[in-house]
Amino acid sequence: MTCMAARSPLSRAMPRRLVLALSALTAALATSALHAQGIGKVLGHTAYLEVMVNGESTGSVARFADRDGKLLTPLDELRDLGLRADPALADAQGMVPLDRLPGVAYSYEPAMQRVYLTVDDTQRMPTQLGARSRVRPPVTPGRGFVLNYEAYGQPDSGQDLGLWSEQRFFHPGGVFSNTGVASFYGRDTRYVRLDTNWSHADPTGMQSVLVGDMITGALPWSRPVRLGGFQWRRNFGLRPDLITYPLPALAGSAAVPGAVDLYINNVRQYSGQVPTGPFVINNAPALSGAGQATIVVRDALGRDISTTVPLYVDARLLAAGLFDYSVEVGFLRSQYGVDSFRYDSAPAANGSVRYGVNDTLTVEGHAEASRGVGIAGGGVLFKLPATGVLNLSGSVSASGGNQLGLGYQWRTPRFSIDLQGTRTFGSYTDLAARSGAPMPNALYRATVSVPVRRNGNIAASYVDLSDPVYGAARIGSLAWTSQWSRRVSMTASAYRDFAAGSSYGATLTLTFLIDSDTTASATVGRDDGQPTMIGTVSHATPYEGGWGWQLGGQKGAGTWRGFAQANFRGRYGDAYGAVQDLQGRVSTQFGASGSLVAMDGTVMAGRRIDQSFALVSTGGVADLPVLVENRRIGNTNASGHILVPNLLPYDANRIEIDALALPVNTRLSSTRLSIAPALQSGALAAFSIESYRGGQVVLVDAEGQPLPAGTVVIHLESGTRTVVGYDGLAFFESLNDQNTFHAETADGVCTARLHYAATADALPRLGPVPCQAAAP
Repeated sequence: MTCMAARSPLSRAMPRRLVLALSALTAALATSALHAQGIGKVLGHTAYLEVMVNGESTGSVARFADRDGKLLTPLDELRDLGLRADPALADAQGMVPLDRLPGVAYSYEPAMQRVYLTVDDTQRMPTQLGARSRVRPPVTPGRGFVLNYEAYGQPDSGQDLGLWSEQRFFHPGGVFSNTGVASFYGRDTRYVRLDTNWSHADPTGMQSVLVGDMITGALPWSRPVRLGGFQWRRNFGLRPDLITYPLPALAGSAAVPGAVDLYINNVRQYSGQVPTGPFVINNAPALSGAGQATIVVRDALGRDISTTVPLYVDARLLAAGLFDYSVEVGFLRSQYGVDSFRYDSAPAANGSVRYGVNDTLTVEGHAEASRGVGIAGGGVLFKLPATGVLNLSGSVSASGGNQLGLGYQWRTPRFSIDLQGTRTFGSYTDLAARSGAPMPNALYRATVSVPVRRNGNIAASYVDLSDPVYGAARIGSLAWTSQWSRRVSMTASAYRDFAAGSSYGATLTLTFLIDSDTTASATVGRDDGQPTMIGTVSHATPYEGGWGWQLGGQKGAGTWRGFAQANFRGRYGDAYGAVQDLQGRVSTQFGASGSLVAMDGTVMAGRRIDQSFALVSTGGVADLPVLVENRRIGNTNASGHILVPNLLPYDANRIEIDALALPVNTRLSSTRLSIAPALQSGALAAFSIESYRGGQVVLVDAEGQPLPAGTVVIHLESGTRTVVGYDGLAFFESLNDQNTFHAETADGVCTARLHYAATADALPRLGPVPCQAAAP
């Protein structure tokens, strides 16, 4: 039975139990008459009947009509019941005769007011099961200003100082960013602008617009360039919930309701309940390369039925119907990092498109144009039946040349191979060549990897490059990695450049995990015939903040070097200091990075913010611990703020505060917020924390005895009603300087008055306060 609980508007308006009860009552009063009459006389024109499919209740009551002794039902009712129905079978009123549905038989039980349908699996819509179901959170808007910086210096080299900085203004309408590097060498000061642009992202349409400096989009067989101008592109990164490559829709059928488990390469990835009938598990957990999926259906008696199917997933393919594009127009940029405004005088255009024709075929297109440059080409990626993915590309140049590309990739848990090659013919010129990067004549690459034992891998690769500037290189390499134990691993590698016979080398590295944060490694080898030795010990800098360090030494090719570095990470940024001894020449280096953020009426210092972040506000409550995804970030400052960097854009980031650290005279609506900041923007995570002026008031009667427990007391100024506890204690959240209480005692109403003076205690105990009966 398919898990379809949707009902027609009429049936939704009528509760199922009421409909069934009325139907059963009617049937009980007229059972003999119902059997004596035909269907048409029993039903009249329209009736609402319970529907059973293959012996199982659907939980739905559907509308039926009788025409000449045959049952009809609306087309949308059939779809709500999970049945396939051709719209061509419906009449002008949208009614479908049940006897015209292929693979469907029916019977009518008038005593129970039921219709029994017997339906083939081919005529049932499969129940949709999702192994990965994510609700896309709404974007949390924010506006503010970020100043990122990274400073570095080498005092031993003549007061050489450098400062990289970014000025970024973000707003729901877009992000403006400017980056540059300032260098100070002696009396020489210089600033070089790097990138300046404005960008706007549309998560709903999955597209981005950028005006200013950019890197153009490219395909594997084309080359990106730096451009100053306009860009319009598809941006799948705006939808973290979207998987862009084809994933198998794994199908099955259950004879009875039960449980279903999905195993990918013998690891359970999904478990759920399934009704009778066909089902489909959509968005199965991602894997890369070849594997197998096993679907196990278990009925109520514990019997298992398993089905195993082969899978192959390649992230380079696009899912059926997805369209990817990038279009840029502007002016080529050169001398990046040296000259702030070196742009070509001739306009240039660049465009790339990709489209998923189906789950096995993705087509691509690319074009470039500028003065002296014109390129157009296309490509395909085709998933072969159970044997990998083949890619083919070709393009022609207006300068009289062309380029061809061919590749093949096949990846399994036991063996992987990747073969790729591109070659140009004639005078082939692209935009990258015009901006100063000559086009290679040919590039061929082959990689083969095989797992060894349980925790090892052997990989061999060969690269053949023919470059018009740097000449030819034919490099072969072999690497072996092995995890000997939980704490010890080994890597051995060797290479040789067959185009330069004397260029070869080999290394052997042992790595030791001393503890969860400390690692030591030792490397020995030969490079172009010269022996080398390297040893290092390092301690990782905690993300939450603290110290890290690295010590090491290197000897080879007649030189030796020793170095040491200390790192510190705090809430206001990162800093490091390093010293190096090279052949007796000692040099030092230092650096620091961080940010300043202006947001929510405050200016905060914090760590460098490259992507999205949040500014946490606790309404002025200081020293309150803040956690992100259960990881402590730090405590709020004196104004109740803390910066939280490195959040996932357009995704739900869980930010929490430790409520146990709140003062006792505070209350809040929630200790957890879900924040989804925009790309390169900040969001305000404001926790609503209120402080109240409360206290415990000890109420006594005229004789000094505590009022009895259970006595109702009213605070007249706030209207608050409470009940006296043991020892005459009554708690009030809102107390004024002058307070009046009325207590309803067995002897009548008495009145108590309290003057509340300021106290250092957040929840003071006040009194005893006498409650005097009103004078007669």
